[in-house]
Amino acid sequence: MSPRNVLKYLLVILFFPACSGEEPESFTEDPEFLAEESESLAEDVSAIARRCEVGSDCAAGLGCVQGVCSPCNRHAHCASDVCDLYQGGRCIPENEVLYVGRKVVVDYEECERATGVRNDPFCQIRDAIPTLGSGKKVIRVAPGFYLPFHVSAGEALTVYGPAGEGGIAQVTEEDVGGLSVRGGANVVLDGLEIGRYSYRTGLRCEGPGTRLVVRRSQIFNDTRAPMHSNGCDLKLEHTEVFTRD
Repeated sequence: MSPRNVLKYLLVILFFPACSGEEPESFTEDPEFLAEESESLAEDVSAIARRCEVGSDCAAGLGCVQGVCSPCNRHAHCASDVCDLYQGGRCIPENEVLYVGRKVVVDYEECERATGVRNDPFCQIRDAIPTLGSGKKVIRVAPGFYLPFHVSAGEALTVYGPAGEGGIAQVTEEDVGGLSVRGGANVVLDGLEIGRYSYRTGLRCEGPGTRLVVRRSQIFNDTRAPMHSNGCDLKLEHTEVFTRD
């Protein structure tokens, strides 16, 4: 029986104690007993309501962590497969997310037709960026190889890769580099590997009003073209930077 069904069952017992027409003696003669039992039952109901098997069993914003609905600490705890550790472990609703990464691509037209929903993800991160807005402000990226992308303006954007899940989301291209953020964009990157196989700058952040936060990631730079930041607010958190000779 699911937690929701158990909860309904217990509430029925509490508010409809008998169908025979005769009330239990303790209910009519001992109000203190009733109050104590009601409080105890409320605690039991609360505990059952917090139990879960999957993230969809939990209230909005909570994940299923070891069988209990609570703040998430892994993407897998959430029904949407997106956990924001930096908002107190909040599960981000699926209707705010664009998904990227297909295990198999049969033809290029398949990528062109993609809508970015969970069962029809985009092939590239750069394909998702133009469709942001209308409540969509998060991109969830599966392990794989991705072409560099560029963000120039618009709403705040967060890109979540597979940090701590096994597998890597690599953003790189030999002659292009990793990615660039400019023009007042506000971007958070989490769990990506940027610029490993490139001979260009792994990461560029430029322009006043531009903000870029990189978390739980790895950035690779060539000594001839180091990581570039000019006039922007760039922050690295739990991120490694490698420079090749």
